[in-house]
Amino acid sequence: MERANTTPILLFAGLLFFCACGNSSGNKADASDAKAGSSTVKATSPDINLTGRNGRFSYTINGELVETINYVQHANLFINEVSNDAANGMVKIAVTCSGNNVFDFSIANSGTTTIDNHQPSPSAVTGKKEASYMDGKTSRNLYAVSLTVTITSMDNSRISGTFSGTFKADESDGGATANITPGSFDLPFLKN
Repeated sequence: MERANTTPILLFAGLLFFCACGNSSGNKADASDAKAGSSTVKATSPDINLTGRNGRFSYTINGELVETINYVQHANLFINEVSNDAANGMVKIAVTCSGNNVFDFSIANSGTTTIDNHQPSPSAVTGKKEASYMDGKTSRNLYAVSLTVTITSMDNSRISGTFSGTFKADESDGGATANITPGSFDLPFLKN
């Protein structure tokens, strides 16, 4: 029996594999290459220039730092609503952070807003300054006992600011408190 020569077939298969998988022409960037994607943003950098749908919301609650972000490739922040009601001079900020913690602010659209002893009201009430926090672990709503929110910058596409204070659940719901110091946000006027 005569044996077939398989050398040309192996060479051809190796050549195909090299052309398909190799990166000799530089057409594909290596994912580990720092220059690979100019849209890649490092979440750890405090000097991020946020654009588009990117957002950041961070706070320290009862001594624990929580940093949440919403970027194209990584997200642990869901932007429910960020809107400016210029006619009433109010901004609405509603976000869900990691751990299913929900913050909901209705505040003045400039300067500093202080909310003391907030009691929930029907959503039909416009122009009322209010703030609530829902603890994702217990699903309890806590309302601002003493909260300060400051708008540090706002334009047609983004809003930034800081917040700190205390939220408390209704006594009938356990009366738990949450101390927020400090908090900050840099969010687009868009929803997810």
